[in-house]
Amino acid sequence: MICLIQNVEDYNNDFRVMLQAFYPGVRIIIPDVFKSKPELKAEIELVLKADIANDRIDIALYDLQGVELDDNDMPYLSGIACENTGIDVAGDYTNKAAVRNPLKLAIYRLLSKRTGRVLPWGTLTGIRPTKIAMEAIMRGCHDEKIVADYETIYSTSKEKARLSVEVAHREKKIIDSVKEEEEYCLYIGIPFCPSRCLYCSFTSYPIALYRDKVDTYLDALEQEMQYVANAYSHKRLISVYIGGGTPSSIEAHDMDRLCTMVAHYFDMSSVREFTIEAGRPDSITMDKLLVMKRHKVSRISINPQTMNDETLKLIGRAHTGKQTVEVMTMARDAGFENINMDLIVGLPGENAESCKNTLEQINDLKPESLTVHSLAIKRAANLNIRMEAYKDKLGNDIESQLCLVDSYARAMSLNPYYLYRQKNIAGNLENVGYSKNGLECLYNILIMEERTDIIGLGAGSSSKLVFRKGQRGVTDGTRIERVENCKSVDDYITRIDEMIARKKNGFIA
Repeated sequence: MICLIQNVEDYNNDFRVMLQAFYPGVRIIIPDVFKSKPELKAEIELVLKADIANDRIDIALYDLQGVELDDNDMPYLSGIACENTGIDVAGDYTNKAAVRNPLKLAIYRLLSKRTGRVLPWGTLTGIRPTKIAMEAIMRGCHDEKIVADYETIYSTSKEKARLSVEVAHREKKIIDSVKEEEEYCLYIGIPFCPSRCLYCSFTSYPIALYRDKVDTYLDALEQEMQYVANAYSHKRLISVYIGGGTPSSIEAHDMDRLCTMVAHYFDMSSVREFTIEAGRPDSITMDKLLVMKRHKVSRISINPQTMNDETLKLIGRAHTGKQTVEVMTMARDAGFENINMDLIVGLPGENAESCKNTLEQINDLKPESLTVHSLAIKRAANLNIRMEAYKDKLGNDIESQLCLVDSYARAMSLNPYYLYRQKNIAGNLENVGYSKNGLECLYNILIMEERTDIIGLGAGSSSKLVFRKGQRGVTDGTRIERVENCKSVDDYITRIDEMIARKKNGFIA
């Protein structure tokens, strides 16, 4: 347990995210807790104390292992050995634009020295590390200068800095082709799955229990489609993405109805890509693939996560690596020429050797794109809930697995085109999408960059609305507002009028 002491709360989140980066899963508390639970003092192993003044911020790290605290030791810790650092503040400490990065760097160095760990992304903890490179490119900075800034300002590794710059260049080329104020994307959530995977925290419901409700769900979805199509008739739809859950868990006739509704309500003439996450191999059949092909779906995703059968059993998947090969052959026979495959590195029991086995088989299948996720241990996932049973199976060589993926992807002529991070991600690392040139997923880039409206339909979906100068009180730049749908399938069906009303309120500029 870590105790965080600060005389000013302005940088509370910065202290916490850096502590969590070095001590994932460790509880962080403040001294006020001891008033009601004094017994927790005995569980404190580390104290981070910040004295924030107008001209300087001093940070001290106290190692309390083997030290017994009495009632007078908190919050001053007098007489206890510590390591400390600090930063001089130019002007007012509340000038966060000037203070935040040097402050996080000082904390990073203190914690890095204490733990002996070097984080590849340094002080960067947000989900979009490429945003820095993107903004620098738009200012006309040279790549070498951008890489150097990543290293000196954020203490990232040279490899991660270069990856960010490479991805940002590809993203910019695609973003420049989009007329941001005139175009939008559509996300449709199909929240059903054959079963729940060990690591999953997404909104999903077992299709075996909800099969009788698919028709009613599509009825509600149709009402929402009709409203959105009318409300957005002044903009061009450029990308449709059907995700989940596992969209291919519904029957072929339901898939046909879904795609028919999309084509009926929306003008598809400007759509540059139509993606369906076909998903788990055990849910994909030829008749479903032919339905998708008939409706001009241009990109599908077949997601084995791993090709190692032992791991597939452990994480709760009912398919084998062999079935993935068979489904890929089936998809090619159906005429699909743009197939993505999803992998997860860091799954329980896996290491660099098992990752290599997966990649050798993926190499033989030759997908047009490959998306690699570093395992993120989400609060609601069974993996987190049952962590005691799995913690000994979680590997610590995830970065080497990511390096393997990168080398195999590039050998297959797949280049990194989008990158993002998640909370509680293994090794404080990243997720990367690779693609053949010209086959990058437009939706994946736009959902990250937040340049266009992304309208979400269905249970558990979220709409991202971009408001610009003159809209909703925006005086400069843009503001992103979200409109959420309820997560429960049953609630979504019975409260569809409310979901539509939320959008009506959200769409008003």
